Amino acid sequence: MRQNPARRAALLDAAITLLAERGSAALSYRNLDEAAALPVGTAANYFRTRADLLLEVTRHVLNRLGPDPQTLAAALEHPQPTRHAAVLQHLLDRMQRERDATLALLELRLLARRYPDLQATFRTTVQENLILSRQFSEAHGFTQGDEEFLTGYLLLSGFVFEDLTLPGLLPPELGTRLIQTLTAPSTPQPG
Repeated sequence: MRQNPARRAALLDAAITLLAERGSAALSYRNLDEAAALPVGTAANYFRTRADLLLEVTRHVLNRLGPDPQTLAAALEHPQPTRHAAVLQHLLDRMQRERDATLALLELRLLARRYPDLQATFRTTVQENLILSRQFSEAHGFTQGDEEFLTGYLLLSGFVFEDLTLPGLLPPELGTRLIQTLTAPSTPQPG
């Protein structure tokens, strides 16, 4: 297997673009070589099988969509009443800014239903990310317990799905309003 990191990255970035723009059916070695502007046969030298390619693209997408450490640190510098909203806004902005990576992730999630190894990778990675995110959220006092954390996760995930797959359907400021609603201090209910 070839090990030129720049070529591997170019192939993986090209795969993200192909998945986002044309779907998984367009993810062939020939299309990948062409999209990466590399000689025919290059992708086959880096990824032995389609399954290998899909696993590597999945890891690459998840890496691209991870929080930026500097921006996350800056968000955590916000005063307590707005800190949680700043962190969530950073994550939402990143998913929207990395539109191709987010759409590729959605395409890969659907494709994983037909590839058990890919589904296992997704399940493991998403479970690990959810555990770490929940622990981070609880450690910073953003949420208390699984239900509150998962409600926010599912609400923002659903918003991103709708926003990216049907652009213009939802009001552009809705993501920020959802974050404000999620992070608003709760008022005690009369007992």
